[in-house]
Amino acid sequence: MRRLLATTVTLAAVLAASACGGTESPSGDSGKPLTIAFPVPLTSGNKTAADQMVNAAKLAVKKINENGGAGGRTLELKVYDDKLTADESAKVAQRSITQDGAEVILGGYTSIEGLAIREVVERRKIVYIATSTISPQLTQGATYTFRAAHDQGDYPVQMAALYKQLGFTKPTVIHDDGPTGSTLFEPIVKALQNEGLTPGKPIAFTLNSTNVSTAIEAVKSQQPDSIIHIGSSGADAGLVLKTLSEQGVRLPVLGFGSLISAEALNIGGAAYDQFPVYTLANTQPSKPKMQEFAQLYATEYGGDAATTAATLVEGAAQTWDGFEALRQALEVTKGDTSGDALVAALKGLAPFEGAAGKAGKAISFADSQNAYKEALTVFVLKDKRPVEANQ
Repeated sequence: MRRLLATTVTLAAVLAASACGGTESPSGDSGKPLTIAFPVPLTSGNKTAADQMVNAAKLAVKKINENGGAGGRTLELKVYDDKLTADESAKVAQRSITQDGAEVILGGYTSIEGLAIREVVERRKIVYIATSTISPQLTQGATYTFRAAHDQGDYPVQMAALYKQLGFTKPTVIHDDGPTGSTLFEPIVKALQNEGLTPGKPIAFTLNSTNVSTAIEAVKSQQPDSIIHIGSSGADAGLVLKTLSEQGVRLPVLGFGSLISAEALNIGGAAYDQFPVYTLANTQPSKPKMQEFAQLYATEYGGDAATTAATLVEGAAQTWDGFEALRQALEVTKGDTSGDALVAALKGLAPFEGAAGKAGKAISFADSQNAYKEALTVFVLKDKRPVEANQ
């Protein structure tokens, strides 16, 4: 939490310096191309996930434009590298609006980026649809910020339910000190306790670490029967599993999307063959809507649809859904992107099923600015490929 507060203080200086020129968002002229900013961490330990999100965004824009645009306007995508830092995220968000004419922002991979972008858009009254950020603070008290992803407040109950199903009783939580890790570990520990489990003392490590040996030694000393990893960086997740293996730990590891990202699998290497790995993710490869999206993605970028559906990060499917929500809202506003009009249109959308989420779970902003609720799917890693646990 201290790290999160420090990030907010740092952002204040960036925003104060960059907010000159007014606070109103561009309203958009009907028929004029609509520029959409898409910041993601192209320079980071989550580059593969960022690349997939960019691909999904490009594909969504292409398909929308092929079908006549949205609200009478064609879409133009401008991608920015936010470098997985709060300061750079704020800078590129501000620049996209003031210099590049962006009228809407989508994207952002972690809470670090999402919270920084939120500060910019709320000042300028421009709509932001985050397509990966899970921090509850993203939408709490926000007017113009929406989330085409899960609120992490859903995670603890679903993780505890998975633990009850698997039969482990004495987990240790290891987490990074970023906005996600520092705020999610405590609710997960409490949810586990509420299920009658006896979790050990949570162990923290520094986000974007190069050495987690001390943290793993602390985990070992508690003699747990399983480990929960919580963190934003795929590179960190892979390093945690690699170090567990090097220190002779052979325990089941549970976590979320970063645990099975391409960066994690690459760095973790053979460690992933040495113990069971379970994850919860806001995607379901067997879901028809996900399969439709995967087929379009595979046709555009190569590969087969089945493998694509199983290996795309949830942020890619959520990006696809975020653009669909935007398209529908723009049809309502007839291309008007002024903040209040677009907010009202998004909140008024009829529930619809997207590519992400569990089958039968609809996307809706009617009750909150979070698209998905309790829509996570359980995966087990087999041959370094996530497989739905019920298959």
